[in-house]
Amino acid sequence: MSNPLDAILNQYKEAGSNSNFQAKTYDLSNYFSTYLPEGVTEGTKTIRILPAAEGQATPFVEMHGHKYKLDGQWKTFPCLDKEEGKDCPFCETRNALRAEGTEESKELAKKFNVRKFYVVKVIDRDKENEGVKFWRFADNWQKTGTFDKIVGIYKAVKHDIADENEGRDLQINIARNSNGSPVVQSIIQLDKSPLSEDESKAKAWLEDTRTWRDVYSVKSYDYLEIVVRGGVPAWDKVKECWVDKDTLSDDNDSQTDTSTDDLESELTMGSSSSNLTTDDTAVSTPATVGADDDEDDLPF
Repeated sequence: MSNPLDAILNQYKEAGSNSNFQAKTYDLSNYFSTYLPEGVTEGTKTIRILPAAEGQATPFVEMHGHKYKLDGQWKTFPCLDKEEGKDCPFCETRNALRAEGTEESKELAKKFNVRKFYVVKVIDRDKENEGVKFWRFADNWQKTGTFDKIVGIYKAVKHDIADENEGRDLQINIARNSNGSPVVQSIIQLDKSPLSEDESKAKAWLEDTRTWRDVYSVKSYDYLEIVVRGGVPAWDKVKECWVDKDTLSDDNDSQTDTSTDDLESELTMGSSSSNLTTDDTAVSTPATVGADDDEDDLPF
């Protein structure tokens, strides 16, 4: 059996190089988030990373997506090209802009870049009753992001912190910066401990076979094309296709179904955009670092 620590360090090293409509029910208990409620200036959260699933070298599953503002909210859309091997409106738009060759078009093309993310399954120690949660965070080109901090802990302790018997919980320290935005100041490893003293509970968590595709939706080409063009997708029940919401008449509301995105707004998390955590965070031992180049969005 391969060494989990070696696999994670290899994954980190490699990171430095360069459908049709179907209703999905979102359950907020599926997602781990590091936002702070309105009026709260600092806080801590404690999590346990679950071991890698069978067939996976590390607990950190890579996905590629596009961060884009939809109807005033930042969203992350899995890339159809990278994740499905299909045509992707974001990638097509980026390539077309680059092909124009002007400095202006090259700069605009950056809005449609594809970015690497990591998704890891965790247990929120404050909400163990909600079971396994998915935590998604972006790769950071400055090497100061969440993945970098966690890898720093792996390097420091020199063992698998996701081990079910001798792993470690992680304490995430969050505070607002000078702009009032919450940032993760540090991630600190706690003492070795079993995943749970309750064997039946630990067994249930470890046997959760869901992947990120079960909780994060991969949108269709038609849906993403509307987003890229600056529209807001709505499901037309009569035509049975995605259309721009602005093309629907006022008396056509009954034919519109945007329920698949209702829980993807920041309002459902009980916060505004200023209450969500960014990747402007420190390494495993508190330190000052540079800011990430992206605004944060929701975990779904």
